[in-house]
Amino acid sequence: MNSLSLAAGGTPVLRGDVVHLEPLCQDHAQGLFLRGRHVPDWAYMPRSCFVDIADTRQWIDEALAATDQQAWVIVENAKGKIVGSSRYLNISAEHRSLEIGWTWLGQEWQRTGVNTEAKLLLLQHAFERRHCLRVEFKVDARNLRSQRALERIGAVREGVLRKHRIVQNDFARDSVFFSVVDTEWPDVKRRLTVLREGR
Repeated sequence: MNSLSLAAGGTPVLRGDVVHLEPLCQDHAQGLFLRGRHVPDWAYMPRSCFVDIADTRQWIDEALAATDQQAWVIVENAKGKIVGSSRYLNISAEHRSLEIGWTWLGQEWQRTGVNTEAKLLLLQHAFERRHCLRVEFKVDARNLRSQRALERIGAVREGVLRKHRIVQNDFARDSVFFSVVDTEWPDVKRRLTVLREGR
């Protein structure tokens, strides 16, 4: 697992046992649209679900235009199906830090090991290849499931920024911040590996 190759101008392909992460591009639009049309899946995202292919392509363009981000699609190894997406955000080479966010999965792959392995791949690359000191996550305060998931892997809850972002329906959300730092990574890696293997 976790072999790494380069594509799309240096964005790595991250390979796991169940899924791999490919650099996002317009070739993925149809697969993303098929998985990203379900409104409830986007309840805590900055925007709602994809409404058509043109909307999906615009979302891809915006992701690729962001200079402090790297975006991936999550692809199921067995069938080659696109099942979701995730990104590095707020990448700071100076401070050796980044955020993992914009993560979503199609309904069929929620509450499976896919998200666990994707997180393992992204964190492993951040700490072991990019030599990050800090990886952070910010979660809508209403999204209790994501908060519990981050606590389960050993991410540390750092606090709440109140009315931090205006999201869908002009709602001013509170953001809960979590982080993993380099000294905590070995324990977090162990936890993720155990969760992925269902032990």
